[in-house]
Amino acid sequence: MSDLAPNARVDSSFAVKSRSLASFRNKPGQYLNLTLADRTGEIPARVWDNAERIAECCAPGSVVRVRGRAEEYQGKLQLIVEAAEEVAPGDVDPADYLPCSRRDPLEMMGEVDAAIAAVTDPHLRSLLAAFFGDTAFRNRFAHAAGAKTLHHAFVSGLLEHTVSVMRVLWTLTESHPELDRDLLTAAALLHDVGKIEELTTGVTIDYTDTGRLLGHTVLTDRMVRERLASLPGFPAPLADTLMHMLLSHHGQKEYGAPIVPMTAEACALHYADNLDAHVQYFSQVVAEGAGSGNRWSDYQRLFDRYIYLGDAGASAPPPGAADE
Repeated sequence: MSDLAPNARVDSSFAVKSRSLASFRNKPGQYLNLTLADRTGEIPARVWDNAERIAECCAPGSVVRVRGRAEEYQGKLQLIVEAAEEVAPGDVDPADYLPCSRRDPLEMMGEVDAAIAAVTDPHLRSLLAAFFGDTAFRNRFAHAAGAKTLHHAFVSGLLEHTVSVMRVLWTLTESHPELDRDLLTAAALLHDVGKIEELTTGVTIDYTDTGRLLGHTVLTDRMVRERLASLPGFPAPLADTLMHMLLSHHGQKEYGAPIVPMTAEACALHYADNLDAHVQYFSQVVAEGAGSGNRWSDYQRLFDRYIYLGDAGASAPPPGAADE
């Protein structure tokens, strides 16, 4: 998809991210709006003819073979779909349709293991081992996305974000040695574990029913408390301090935090989490704008601002895009 140009013919397979039928304004009938994606990005698509029939084979989360053409509309590319057919699930490799972290998951998991081994508090180390010593959890965590559409929205994005937050917190302890490094390490590694239950990764990233109903903060709280219950003798004050950090890491109640940070370590976790998420998002916008010829991004509603692209110029893959 990254090499599409206006008027190019298209005959390729894409994952369907969204689908909606809409009525024509000035004639009877409906047309079909689609969002199609592969691992290099996503693109809007329109079906003007036979929209109702084609919609039947374009369920969100499916893979379809599309034939049509690319055209430019209001300065952006879209696909005009002339025909589409669903690809059999057995012929689908999810890796073809989802962007991946450019960092090696095995290398990042090695960093996690080294961090756990360096934790001196035996109770926190046991809790971390209860999670990351579990092969099933470990595999899910290593490949989970960090979000559906915002920061780290790619395979192994959760792992990449987690390691980055941990690094930021460790750097902070160099200026603030009074902070509890073991507690910061444990909180960094656990603060988003609920995302493995909140999000599902097939050929697209989407929310599970449980994820929509509860959200990852509640799911994280549930998962950590279940592990704590299996560790007799875990000090209650330490458990409360850690759980406070996890519950407050979004910083403000309007951003989904049940409680605001009330310890120095909780404050540090919140800002480290926010910093990594924001910087990754800004970097992604700049990379996606590379080669556009524009010095500013489109308006970013998430931050209520435009983002300066500068001379991003030639080309650079978006953060998280797999190398070709």
